[in-house]
Amino acid sequence: MSAHDFFNKIWYGNHPLILVLLPFSWLYLIYTKVRRIAYKIRLLPIHELNVPVIVVGNITVGGTGKTPLIIWLSQYLSEQGYRPGILSRGY
Repeated sequence: MSAHDFFNKIWYGNHPLILVLLPFSWLYLIYTKVRRIAYKIRLLPIHELNVPVIVVGNITVGGTGKTPLIIWLSQYLSEQGYRPGILSRGY
């Protein structure tokens, strides 16, 4: 079994490792809720941009076509006279 298959099985299936990772997901949930509240009540700074922003993403970890969409979208916007910039988190 390849690493890709192994992680897909954990991510999408009923692998026993899910039970080990479950408490970490709760901690992450608490962290994200606190962070969201901190932004909402302005404890953390919010940076507003004077340009349109398009976010392409979801909680699925791969194979859903995000990269081809970004390539197409940037080419399309360039053809329309825009100068799109692409930011990526993680990779």
